Amino acid sequence: MDGNTVNKVDPQVGEERLLRFAAPALYKKMVEVFSKKNIHPYDIYATAKDRVDGLTLTISLSQSLSAKPISADFSFDQANNPDERVETFFQETVETCKQQLISEYFKMIKL
Repeated sequence: MDGNTVNKVDPQVGEERLLRFAAPALYKKMVEVFSKKNIHPYDIYATAKDRVDGLTLTISLSQSLSAKPISADFSFDQANNPDERVETFFQETVETCKQQLISEYFKMIKL
């Protein structure tokens, strides 16, 4: 087994881990989609929490910003082999994050 495969885990664990380490294939797809909109991976905070049948992915613009996080559930198969649903989720999320960045920028300008 290589380091890029997401395994089923004990459902009691349910710990939240950084997406980069919890699901490398999902992280790679997220970075690919977000970079097309010039949003750097370090501008967002993405985590995955283990569930019985997959992962709950949570993305927010940053740990420190007050923006509401966006979440979605994906199967282990989707975590290992991101499909169209995963890409659609990332495309919708990147647009939300872009709008949040623009809003934060204009709030700073007004100060």
